[in-house]
This record gives sequence, C-alpha cells and structure tokens, in this order.
Amino acid sequence: MKAITKANKRNALFIVAMSVALLAASVSAFAVPANQVTRKLVINTFKAQCCVLLGSTVTLVEPATVQPVILTWSTDFAVDGTALFGLSVNGGSCALYGSGVAPSVASGPGTTSAFVSGSFQWVVFPSDGLVKGTNTFSVCGGGANSSVVNLVLGSRTLTVQISK
Repeated sequence: MKAITKANKRNALFIVAMSVALLAASVSAFAVPANQVTRKLVINTFKAQCCVLLGSTVTLVEPATVQPVILTWSTDFAVDGTALFGLSVNGGSCALYGSGVAPSVASGPGTTSAFVSGSFQWVVFPSDGLVKGTNTFSVCGGGANSSVVNLVLGSRTLTVQISK
C-alpha cells in the first residue's frame, strides 16, 4: 500500500511540475520584445501638411524569409480638418498600408473633450520594402489634400508583429 502511495505522490508531483512548465511557456509565448511596442502618454501638437513623422517608432527583425507584418496604432487625437495617418517603412516616404483618414470631429452636446479615440491597423508586405534583418516603422501624417491642419495627439500605442 505504501508503494502505491509513493508512486501516486511522484505522479502527482510530476503532473504539477509539467503544468507549471506549460503555463510558464504559454505566458512567455504572448510576450512581445520591447522594440516592437511603444507607448506615449504625453500630448503632442503638430501643425502640418501631410506628411511629417509623429513620434511613434517600432522595429522588428525579419527572418531570412521575409514575412508580412501587422502594425496597430491606437491614439486619442483632435484635428481641425481632415488628416491622414500612415507609415514610413525603413525611412521611406509616408504611405498608407490600410485605413488612415482621421476626419475633423465636432464635440457633441455635453462633451467637454475635443479628443476622439481611433485605432488604425496596417499590413506591410515584403514588396512594400521589408528587408531581412531590422526593419523600422514610424507613424507619419498631417493634413490631407495639401491642407495644413492642427493635429493634437494624446495617449497612444504602436505595436508590430510578424503575421502568422
């Protein structure tokens, strides 16, 4: 009877140890390297025609076989006209890789904030200028249709990941 109890205890300890190891592995699978995320919690003001760099930049290291990447930028913004938001890939010109129009929004009755929250997601393919090794992505933007706008950015985050 004692032999069965010792065997059960060993099995139970083994199961617990494996469970902890699997849990630790699954949590680390969701971790994102620090260079692939950025967060700004200060308000910045820009007066610009499209396109100027807006201060959010991330990098990602591509493997030998370059894969498409997905970037997500979330921001609070206020603009006095129509603005465009896009990306500069590896120092190139500002371009749209998905949605990017930020219209001027009037505050509704009872609203005291001029800010609107928006989220933009872009997909960049290897043919868009991705290279093996380090790639840099910077958010850019400004007034659309050759207009100069006052653009105020509040809290914002930018993330990049290889699509799988």
